[in-house]
Amino acid sequence: MKRTQIQDFEKIDQAKDLDDIVKDKRTGKRANKKKAKRRNRHYGRTLLKHFKENYEGITPEDQNQAV
Repeated sequence: MKRTQIQDFEKIDQAKDLDDIVKDKRTGKRANKKKAKRRNRHYGRTLLKHFKENYEGITPEDQNQAV
């Protein structure tokens, strides 16, 4: 299993996708579950930060297709 990559922010379409994308390959090796959850929150925040910086919004073409 690969760890979460920064480039994975491109795979986010909906908020629920974030849980599927964030993966900690060392989950079983962390000292306890609390630290593993904290690490995953860090991965999630990092992905959201990059998503926010690179988000271009909905294009007019996308809006026309949705209607």
